[in-house]
Parts: sequence; structure tokens; C-alpha cells
Amino acid sequence: MANESQNQTWLDNLNPLKITEDSKVKDAFISVVNKIHKKSIDEATMIYEKESLYFKKALAANDKLKNCTKISLYSAFTEIAIQGISIQPGQKSEAYLEARGVNIGTRQQPQYIDTCMLRITAYGELNMRITSGQIIRMKNPIVLYDGDHFQPLTNQRGELYVDYKPAIPRKSQKIYGAWVCIELPGDSLDFKWLLDDDIARLMNYSIPKFGTERGNPNALYTANGGQIDPGFLEAKTIKHAMRAYTKLRVSDVAAFEDEGDPETPEAFGDNHNTPAAAPKNTVSVEINKDEPF
Repeated sequence: MANESQNQTWLDNLNPLKITEDSKVKDAFISVVNKIHKKSIDEATMIYEKESLYFKKALAANDKLKNCTKISLYSAFTEIAIQGISIQPGQKSEAYLEARGVNIGTRQQPQYIDTCMLRITAYGELNMRITSGQIIRMKNPIVLYDGDHFQPLTNQRGELYVDYKPAIPRKSQKIYGAWVCIELPGDSLDFKWLLDDDIARLMNYSIPKFGTERGNPNALYTANGGQIDPGFLEAKTIKHAMRAYTKLRVSDVAAFEDEGDPETPEAFGDNHNTPAAAPKNTVSVEINKDEPF
């Protein structure tokens, strides 16, 4: 307990925007990357410098993140090193920082504090599963449009395969689903898909049940002329495909997108659960954590 108290005091004295510059934080990050991911010290240092820059930019752009507890900021940054993923913004960002309001009081007398969490996107989870050896690779998801032929079949050995013929030139811009092929250890293939009914069900799940946004589905389900955004559908298809495999372990300062938080709903009754520094136009925008995929 004495060491924990000392660490809390040491962390509490740090400026949130400079927390990653502290020598203890830097050395811990580099050591984790070196030992867990077998990177050289030079390689680990380069990774640290990039992630430190992304981390500081995320905090500078969001006041809620700057107000998060120092221990949660430190832990989220270290988790980046542990999981071997990046918070670099972009269309296929692997993770981002999220400020969560946590009620440390009671329901009758709430007392909120902001804590930082590392939220892992479908692309980050995919890379983690590849690193763990669960899968060899996942091919890019294919969006299905009216006129495309898509038919899952099985061969004489009962192995699943897909008969797919795209309509070229495209006959319609109406999307009716997406599918993906996964290469598994042992030279086997797996196929997963989402179709109209699945998309409609996911859109319903995306409606927040608490806070000021409740009653409104995720805007990305209708962002493409009234239908689902293709990039968003690709990410949802990846997420859906990985649900069939063994769940990955992460610490309590990290969570996968669409995964429920451990806190009870009343802890977020005032919509304190606010995504922060999420990359624009990616799966990380306005995701509801109660969705099943």
C-alpha cells in the first residue's frame, strides 16, 4: 500500500499534457514494448515517441481527457504498449482515448470523476488477434450491392465457401450487406457476413438507452443517402466476424468498442460517458456500447 500511495503522489504531481514525457512513464512504456513485443530498444523508443505525440494531441483537444485522473491517464498510455496497438487517428484507427464519467458516490448523491479508458476499435482487435495467432489474416470486407451475387455454400466435406460475383458495371448503389473471408491456422478459411436484417437489428441496438442522445440511432447507419456508410459497415463486419473466436483479455482500463462498461447505468445517467479524441469518419464515431457486435 505504501508503494501505491507513493505512485499516486508521483502521478498527481504531473501535468496531464506532459505525463508521457516523464522519465518513469517513458522507461516503463519502452520496457513493455521491448519485453512483450520483442522490439529492440530503438524500435520501442520510436513507438513511444509516436504514441506519446498522439496521446498529447488527444488530451490537448479535449478538456474531459485533461481532467481525467492521473492514474487512469498513465494506465491507458501503458495499455497501448501492452496491447501493441496505436492511437494514431485515421480511417482504420486501432484505438482511441475515451473520457468516462464514473460515479464514486451513490445514486442518491452522485459524485462523478473523469477517468481515461483505451477504447479498442475493430481494427485494433483484428491486429491483436493476428498477433495472438488466433487468425492468420482477414481479407478486406466486401460490401454487397443490389445486382451482386452472394451465396454461401458447403462442399462435399461440409466446408463452407462463398460463391460471389460482383455486378460490373455496378447496377445499383443500394447496399444489402457485406461479407469477409478469414484465413485461419492450418490453411482453413472462415466466412462471415451481415445482411439487411442484421444491419437493421444493429441499428436498433445502437439507440442509446441513457443520456441526451437516447432514442436516436447511430447516424452512420443512415449517413450514406439514407443507408449505412460503407466504411462503417466494413468495420461492423470485421467486429461481427471476430465474435466467433475466443475473447481477448485486456485490463480494466481498456475495452473493445460495442462492449458494455462494468459500471451500472445510473453511473452514466447524465450522459457523462463521452467519447473523446475519436478519429473522424471511422468506426469509433458515435458507437453505442450496448451493440452486440
